[in-house]
Amino acid sequence: MGMDLARKTYSTSPEYFIADTVIPIATSAKEAGEDLKAHAPVALGTGNKLAAVTAANIANIYGLVPDDAAAGETAAVYLTGDFFADSLALEEGVTTADVEVALRKIGIFLK
Repeated sequence: MGMDLARKTYSTSPEYFIADTVIPIATSAKEAGEDLKAHAPVALGTGNKLAAVTAANIANIYGLVPDDAAAGETAAVYLTGDFFADSLALEEGVTTADVEVALRKIGIFLK
């Protein structure tokens, strides 16, 4: 019985999205009103459907979607939890600083 003493290199690749070891994440499911990218912050749009967060709808922020979703599909939505800020899929013209406070208000914290 031998031991593997070779030097090992570990990394966080692929990058992780969830930033907590205990995952107290509340989830919901809503219909996507448009195609959504995984890890995108979403807002409630027309017809109570999910839309990607833009500068115009940050006030209606609802949560984060963990996976890609096509328009018309039911998408899971994270409503609370700790997530890595650099893993967010943001629309053009929206920065992490733009969504950080709005997400914090609904119980989502960025690290």
